[in-house]
Amino acid sequence: MSEHLAREEVRSLMRRLENRPAHVEHVSNLALQLFDGLTALHGMGDRERLLLEAAGHLHDVGHKFDNIGEGHHKESARIIRQHPWQHFTPREAQIIALVARYHRKGGPAMKHEEFAAMPEPDRKIVEGLSALLRLGDSLDRAHEQFVQRVTAEILPGRIILHMETTGPVYREVLAARKKADVAQAVFQRELVFMVGEKVIDPNAPAWTW
Repeated sequence: MSEHLAREEVRSLMRRLENRPAHVEHVSNLALQLFDGLTALHGMGDRERLLLEAAGHLHDVGHKFDNIGEGHHKESARIIRQHPWQHFTPREAQIIALVARYHRKGGPAMKHEEFAAMPEPDRKIVEGLSALLRLGDSLDRAHEQFVQRVTAEILPGRIILHMETTGPVYREVLAARKKADVAQAVFQRELVFMVGEKVIDPNAPAWTW
């Protein structure tokens, strides 16, 4: 299926339902930067990259229908799953929906019926892509685009995420450390966040800007 037409279909839905397009565009870009930097670990290809891009653009569309303020991630998944896609297969739509769902709260788990029903290869795709989207979303926690770019350095026991920033990223790194659980499980490495030569660790007792 044409990637160009699929991308336009995603953006059309985003424009119709999303109130903060700058945020989701930026989150999608950060997640894709992580995808590209970690290809040696996840081994996924261009089509999976497109599914991540779609989930990044659509992960917050459920806000419009979340009346109690607690479940927009599930609403986003419902909207994606029910959309009459022309350029994604039902299988791909389900992957996009679950990656969007798992951008917040708990990560993929077999206690979730939709995830458990997937074949194992698709569950692994959801785990890998949701790990990246969780990080991308965290790195724009303040919705200020302070993290302009992130590059990944893969080491035997660690992944060092080098961030290019335009402002303070305390909230971003704090959020990313909390939501790094899926990435650390998938990639079997500790995540370290750096700006320049400085390790950013908001949990360290003596840590200051």
